[in-house]
Formats: sequence, C-alpha cells, structure tokens
Amino acid sequence: MKNQIIYLPSREEQNQIGIFLNQIDSLINLHQRKLDLLKEQKKGFLQKMFV
Repeated sequence: MKNQIIYLPSREEQNQIGIFLNQIDSLINLHQRKLDLLKEQKKGFLQKMFV
C-alpha cells in the first residue's frame, strides 16, 4: 500500500467540484420543496372532491 500513487485534483478543480455539488444540492432541495407543496395541493383537491 505504501507504493500506491494517489492522484488528487488541483485546488482549483476541487473548488469547482465543491461549487458544482453545492448547486446540485440546492437544486435537489428546491425540487423537494416543490414536490412537498404539490403533495399538499393534491390532498387539498382530494378533500374538496369528496366533501
């Protein structure tokens, strides 16, 4: 194991990867909130249908 060469991206590339992952995380959170709101809207519509 001591003779293994480990390649690491440059500091700039690591920063770019970090920014990209943060953007993906924000997008996932945004879509999750939208999905939650749509589920609540669906519940409301179903309640109105069967009242």
